[in-house]
Amino acid sequence: MACAVVSQTSSESVRLPNNTSIFRAELHAIMLAMRLIRKRKEKNFIVFSDSMSSLQALNGFKLELNLIQKLLKDYSHLTAIGKTVCYAVLDPNSHKYTGK
Repeated sequence: MACAVVSQTSSESVRLPNNTSIFRAELHAIMLAMRLIRKRKEKNFIVFSDSMSSLQALNGFKLELNLIQKLLKDYSHLTAIGKTVCYAVLDPNSHKYTGK
């Protein structure tokens, strides 16, 4: 199992334990995106994901999940330093997205 993030100028992937759920892999990919955003000079970002459940967990503040807590902390830090991060659900079949 692995997860990855891709931008116009770079990409990054991480090998995850074999027993990692798809849901957790999607959350790890969003964490990678946050790390990439932290390194960039730009201020405005959109994170596209085809994992509606991951974005719903973030939106619903599912604090019992440690990855959600870390993502919310990263998000708060990024907004505190003046960065705007929006999430959009990407339909893997049609390649259309909806903003969240």
